[in-house]
Amino acid sequence: MTKYLVFAFLIAPTLSFAQSVSTETKETSSRIAADSLGHGTVTFTASPSVLALEKNSRGLNNLQGYRIQIFFGPLDQAKAKRQEYIGKGLIHLAYLEQNVPDFSLRIGDFLTESEARQELKNLRQIYPNAFLVKGHIEPPNLNYYINAIKEPEN
Repeated sequence: MTKYLVFAFLIAPTLSFAQSVSTETKETSSRIAADSLGHGTVTFTASPSVLALEKNSRGLNNLQGYRIQIFFGPLDQAKAKRQEYIGKGLIHLAYLEQNVPDFSLRIGDFLTESEARQELKNLRQIYPNAFLVKGHIEPPNLNYYINAIKEPEN
């Protein structure tokens, strides 16, 4: 008799916590609830100037162009070369890019090959092993180009 009581007190509580609803029933009921909501329409309204700005800015983050590579090696040496380049006060930005297991130090964001080659000639005086690399670049800094074409005031 005591064996039956021990069995009833130990096994019965674990059986009472078992799930009785199958997952298929839950999925079916949630599908029915979602389907009963029906279909709707969402409309966005924006001014023409906002639409033009959005349309013109598409693809700016996927620009292809040229950079000048001046170093390839371990991270600590690449960082030192970058600091050396920045210390020279040159105008183009310096980018560290990982090419496993080493890093490359690349200079500038040039839209055209001719623009990059012109700067390459200048940089080869300081970095004789520099060369062009085609790839992803950042969008151009328009202030740089505006200042470059401005006529000096008299």
